[in-house]
Amino acid sequence: MLHQPWFKVFIWFLAAFFFFLVAAVVISVLSPGPSESQIHQFMIGSMDAMDRSMMGAAMHLRHDVFLTSVMVLTASLTVPLIALGLFLGLLIWFRRSLCSEKS
Repeated sequence: MLHQPWFKVFIWFLAAFFFFLVAAVVISVLSPGPSESQIHQFMIGSMDAMDRSMMGAAMHLRHDVFLTSVMVLTASLTVPLIALGLFLGLLIWFRRSLCSEKS
């Protein structure tokens, strides 16, 4: 079994895994912690990313009266516009089918 190619590849992957595992543990144990300025920069970056995400946009939307009224108006018009589109599509399809039967 030791001379099989798949076993050699398995041992190679296992050795590489343990090498990187030991390297990560040594780096995480022996490296100094982040400084106060690095923590501050990380927090600023996290807050900036949150403001630019969908959650941040939703938080800003909640306090904007004009955008909230536009959202309510579009939500109330969505179902009637879909129904009108379906009705007009069926009407056009029905008329075209009648015209093609006559000729």
